Amino acid sequence: MNKDILVIGAGPVGIYTAKCLAQRGYEVRLLEKRPEMAKQVCCTGLISTECAAKYGFESEHVQNIFSEAVVYSPNGQKLLLKRDTPQAIMLDRSGFQAGLLKQAINCGVQTNFGCQVNGLENTGNGIRITTKGGQTFFAKAAVLAAGYNTELSRAAGLGEIKHFAFGLQAESHISAPSGLELFTGNAISKAYFGWLSPIDDHTAKIGLLTQTNPHECWSGLHNVLHQRNLIPPGHIRYTCRQVPAGNLSASFGDRILAVGDFAGQLKPTTGGGIYFGLLCADLAISCLDKKIKTGNLSKAEMSEYEKGWKSLIGFELSAGRMLNRIYAGLNDYLIEQIFKKCAVNGMIDKMAAKSQLGFDWHGKAFAHLLKNPLDLIRS
Repeated sequence: MNKDILVIGAGPVGIYTAKCLAQRGYEVRLLEKRPEMAKQVCCTGLISTECAAKYGFESEHVQNIFSEAVVYSPNGQKLLLKRDTPQAIMLDRSGFQAGLLKQAINCGVQTNFGCQVNGLENTGNGIRITTKGGQTFFAKAAVLAAGYNTELSRAAGLGEIKHFAFGLQAESHISAPSGLELFTGNAISKAYFGWLSPIDDHTAKIGLLTQTNPHECWSGLHNVLHQRNLIPPGHIRYTCRQVPAGNLSASFGDRILAVGDFAGQLKPTTGGGIYFGLLCADLAISCLDKKIKTGNLSKAEMSEYEKGWKSLIGFELSAGRMLNRIYAGLNDYLIEQIFKKCAVNGMIDKMAAKSQLGFDWHGKAFAHLLKNPLDLIRS
């Protein structure tokens, strides 16, 4: 089964890539290991208004819009993060993904669900991909967008992302209307945080990202939410997935490009990957279009893609990982001191007033915080 391009992975970045390549006139096949589109996705679906303005999202997939959030310390101190205009939009991730897939199919993308790739070979004049079900596919090039997948990245000769975090999420009834709330402390998360993101006055997405002990942290978050009368008692079933915490040694090879979570193109502090993944997908689409037209898809030529995305988001990834390492080393006492300092000196309000410090681009905010880090814990 021959195509111009094979895209592996039917998440938002993979579907978007397949759709855009089909719009440019290429024959595209989308391969996905799951037998059908997931109805429950371990993703809050929070995107910035910048992302929404650039890529456009159907209003039917918007579940909520936020201009503020309350952040809690381990002992319950509160900091209000607020701006006068909306900062974040929460999508129905599964609905958005299904709608995007429909668009891709309408553009001519052919899909194969239930295809788990277990072999990838450069034949010299194309890419041969085999699946565990015994199917074989050929194409001029392949885009790997299969989420965190060390087996496939090794098979493609791109190395592997060795470090990852655990993302956990569920939808739950809430006892009272709530805004967006974030929870810190080592009982809830190691190196990250937990959240409650309301869909409406009665339902919310609750979840957390943590470096270690995911199930113990879930119990910690559940206890805090219940003690504050935010959720009813009783067990809440949740989904759990691995979230990459690094990049591949290379995101390109002969006739191959890697995008999205598969390549580690996500915000290190939050695990959010939709916007950065789509931005990098645009670069991959442009690169592939150019190289297929010239007939040269060598590794040396495809390296142009990695240079492009590192120029775009490389600083953000480096700064985010630096802050993440610092935050991971804080105990609850130091987190409490930071909350006290921020409440006294008005740092949060000052940073909120800086228009260049956005929902997605954290590098400048981190640089601002790291100029005098000791000031954060001086009383």
